[in-house]
Amino acid sequence: MPGVKITTLVDDCCFTGGLLGEHGLSILVENKYGAVLFDTGQGMALEHNIKAMGLDLSDLDAAAVSHGHNDHTGGLMKVLKMRGKDGMTIYAHRGIFNPRQKLGKDGRPADTGIPFTQAELEKEGAVFKFNNGPTEIITGIMLTGPIERLFKETSTKSHFIVKNGELVEDPFEDDQALVVETSQGIVIIFGCAHAGVINTMNHVEKITGEKRFYALLGGTHLLEADRNQLENTLKEIEKRDVSIIAFSHCTGFHSCAFFAEYFRGKYYQSDVGFSIEF
Repeated sequence: MPGVKITTLVDDCCFTGGLLGEHGLSILVENKYGAVLFDTGQGMALEHNIKAMGLDLSDLDAAAVSHGHNDHTGGLMKVLKMRGKDGMTIYAHRGIFNPRQKLGKDGRPADTGIPFTQAELEKEGAVFKFNNGPTEIITGIMLTGPIERLFKETSTKSHFIVKNGELVEDPFEDDQALVVETSQGIVIIFGCAHAGVINTMNHVEKITGEKRFYALLGGTHLLEADRNQLENTLKEIEKRDVSIIAFSHCTGFHSCAFFAEYFRGKYYQSDVGFSIEF
């Protein structure tokens, strides 16, 4: 599919003057059928960066949410207000509204879930479409639905949901990725890949029938990955004959450096303002 453009609006890293970085992720995907915003960051940098880049969200077709953490959902209210029209569809798994907490280094829990209720967002014009499987948002762009976990890839020991007043290890049932069709092949955009990069790639193969992916972008939650996990992930990426890798956000400095060194000529830092066309 010709004419696909992907732009990073929010990320932890920012190397471009006039733009702002924050811990979070937001990526705009545009094709000839429309525009979809994948995640919204925490909400502090998004509006500034959109204006600084000369972008306009008034014609945004929909938003999609990878999972319910506040660094991916905190800008939803601002997006609804910036769009300025009655009603905008937001695609997500129902689990994004699970109350979430994370244990800090001092052992104390802190809220990490979506900072708005469903009712508050709907009052501002949100129209939620909750999915429990692969779902097309517009032609050429779809959400994966919940991802089957064949391999244990990422640690969830410090991530919890609140269930019946108790802290329970977060299963991240709401974790999804975005799949974009381009003329060069499939592009996968991860939010945080709490389900795991390998599991996500396997799931995308299952739902698309494609074994090869042209590009991988976004957060991978490999921040604390050991050498063995990084090498296993690298091998699986190699099997997919990936041409472009642009990791960011929760991938972490050392893991980004690992992939950048190995995939020289293919690796890009998807910081704020990064844009690529297919």
